[in-house]
Amino acid sequence: MSQASPGDTDADLMRMMRAGRLDEAEALCRRRLAADPGDAQTLNNLGFILDDRGHPDEAEAAYRRAAQARPDFAQAHYNLGLLLQGQRRLDEAEIAYGQAVRIDPALVQAHNNRGAVLRDLRRLDEALAAFDTAVRLRPDYADAQFNQAMCRMLLGDWCRGWAQYEWRWRIRQADRAQRAFARPLWLGREPLGGRTILLHAEQGLGDTLQFCRYAPQVAALGAQVILEVQPGLERLLGRLEGVSRVERQGAAPPAFDVHTPLMSLPLALAAAGVAAPPGPGEDVRAYLSADPSLIAQWGRRLAGAQDLRVGLVWAGAARPDQPIASAVDQRRSLPLAAFAPLAAIPGVRLYSLQKGAAAAQLGEVARAGWVGGPIVDHTAALVDFADTAALVANLDLVISCDTSVAHLAGAMGKPVWILSRYDGCWRWGVEGETTPWYASARLFRQSTQGDWAGVIGRVAAALASLAAD
Repeated sequence: MSQASPGDTDADLMRMMRAGRLDEAEALCRRRLAADPGDAQTLNNLGFILDDRGHPDEAEAAYRRAAQARPDFAQAHYNLGLLLQGQRRLDEAEIAYGQAVRIDPALVQAHNNRGAVLRDLRRLDEALAAFDTAVRLRPDYADAQFNQAMCRMLLGDWCRGWAQYEWRWRIRQADRAQRAFARPLWLGREPLGGRTILLHAEQGLGDTLQFCRYAPQVAALGAQVILEVQPGLERLLGRLEGVSRVERQGAAPPAFDVHTPLMSLPLALAAAGVAAPPGPGEDVRAYLSADPSLIAQWGRRLAGAQDLRVGLVWAGAARPDQPIASAVDQRRSLPLAAFAPLAAIPGVRLYSLQKGAAAAQLGEVARAGWVGGPIVDHTAALVDFADTAALVANLDLVISCDTSVAHLAGAMGKPVWILSRYDGCWRWGVEGETTPWYASARLFRQSTQGDWAGVIGRVAAALASLAAD
């Protein structure tokens, strides 16, 4: 047997990979494979390196060769599943993860990831079973607990879902959202009478607009409510019933006795004996309103438009620094050009409500020859969500992808058509056009992954009917 060359040992390879010296690591793997093309472990390592270097096709080939060379190599099947899942080749990913757990039933990450794939494929009973297995193997596995919570809520199992959702604080993505306060967390087990509570935003703008609805119920328990929210929401949420004070996220909050993250309020209120929507028979009335003086200002700006006034939002926030959120945004957002069929409907005037980088698409479609009427753009005058709410109040309908303006319109009781991706967010459930969260909302769901053309076709037909009435 020949002796390994200096720098050619497994330990050397691991050091290279950990140090990010991927070119050296790849060269070492290729030297080994030149001597032994069927070395499954080296093929698996090469696949990992190639994927990390941005060569997914070559990485896939390496993983498949590793699995072929050693059919009982669970890690190669698992790594292949990760790659395929990242490419949204979900059926293939489920097969790869399934093979991994058949070979190694104790491979807990594969059970969890297989559950996530099954959830996105809407095979929800199988997804729950996969998460159950992962949790049974490792009860403190936060990712599996969190994923199962979202699956339960997707199915409307709110009671168990909210309880399990508290595991979100133990997953890696929660690092930037978790707060360390000297004052205790309130989850409904202690009385609030005469105490000051800080309710603080924890995730996106849409989540804040959705879950601020619970502030009046907290105030009804006898608490003075301080609401801490993202910049741009202060003026709007200052009008929310039961809120004594609104603070901007990032500033030092005033003195308080206890605190609760906004998305823990359904669990806390249930523990306090207060019913929290959504649920059969619960009150889902509008709970946000625009300032009447701002409504009047925007009314004057829009005066004279006799057509049906329809606001459009086609994209969410990209969040390039958050890979998981960025991947979700790519699936929930549409190109503005996809909305062209709406612009051609007689009796409809479209208004942009789009902010952020995606707003530049207005100029792009105009230069490309937009068919139909122009999209009116007043967004430069939208200082914050108080202005957006006032503009929305002057519209007849909002059509939006699953982003913050959809929540704003729903919270105001304004008719809103929400365009939902195939693997839609847990809050919209799995079927139907209605949601218990917003009485004025109508859901238009993708019937297959990525099929926005079918969604827009149904939206255009419904809008044409509405405009003709």
